[in-house]
Amino acid sequence: MSLSSFLQSKINLYICKKLGWKFTYYYILVLGRCYFFFRLKERKAIRNAVKAVFADRKSNRETRKTVKAVFKGIISHYFEKLFNAYSTSDTLRAFFKTHVVCRNLDLIQEELLKGKGALLITGHYGGVELIPGYLGVNHYPVSIIAKFKTNHLRERLLQKAPEFSTRIIDPTLTPNIISEICSSLKENRIVITQCDEIEEWRVSRKDKMYFLGKRIWLDKTMNILTKRTKASILFGLMHRSSEHGYEFILSSVDDMSKSYRIRANPSQGEMLLKALEHFIYVYPEEWYQWKKYFHMETVPSLEVPEEKLVPVPLLNSSFLKT
Repeated sequence: MSLSSFLQSKINLYICKKLGWKFTYYYILVLGRCYFFFRLKERKAIRNAVKAVFADRKSNRETRKTVKAVFKGIISHYFEKLFNAYSTSDTLRAFFKTHVVCRNLDLIQEELLKGKGALLITGHYGGVELIPGYLGVNHYPVSIIAKFKTNHLRERLLQKAPEFSTRIIDPTLTPNIISEICSSLKENRIVITQCDEIEEWRVSRKDKMYFLGKRIWLDKTMNILTKRTKASILFGLMHRSSEHGYEFILSSVDDMSKSYRIRANPSQGEMLLKALEHFIYVYPEEWYQWKKYFHMETVPSLEVPEEKLVPVPLLNSSFLKT
């Protein structure tokens, strides 16, 4: 049983409902720690991934502190998932108005005025579950590509989504995802998808890049999607800026291009991953794909001369808007 399925068991949902959301947060933290205590293999995969990425960047003491923060961040994500799905719509609206800020939300309106919709690319980072509802509360029509661990969660969100101007595209129920995405964009909607679905990557055997210290084959999904749809591209993350507070960080392709100094013409997919990488290096506790880090397919060392294996620099610090 995955952590998501475990936390969504009927007994846990019943207890959460009785506790109220303030105490549910701490209940979820306790349950998450119990889960990882018994899931030794998963715990080791996450710890080893963090150590591999920060071996040359942090001391052993700092790395141990980062590992601890990463586990708390992963568990916090599942609290956000439950809160987003099972809180009342009124509670969620009030939460967005009092706990989430964005300095340049009008950037979305600027892109939608072009009439071709917008692809909002995000990652398994921070409060990603909250993005559709936050945009919906601000009167932006959203379509989100999402999979579900339980039928109950799917049914709950499908029922709730229309109240937040949101349409859910479930790959398990949608025969042609690309067609559905194009249809939403033609309606001038925002389509949200993630660039770090590692196990779903369709790797290109000619495109390589550095990501979190590993030289990997680049996923071509984003490049295919952006070329085929011709929609505006935005990059956004729901950053945990304080205890239960969030900042929605939003950037256009032009913003990223100005900060991206690696080479002359990076592909969209490469640029988006590098943008995500920047935030993972600064806030590793907010990324919850660590257990899949070693699943990324690396480029065999013999295919690239040793002198060319130079780590790709991070985006300029000016890109970070927090």
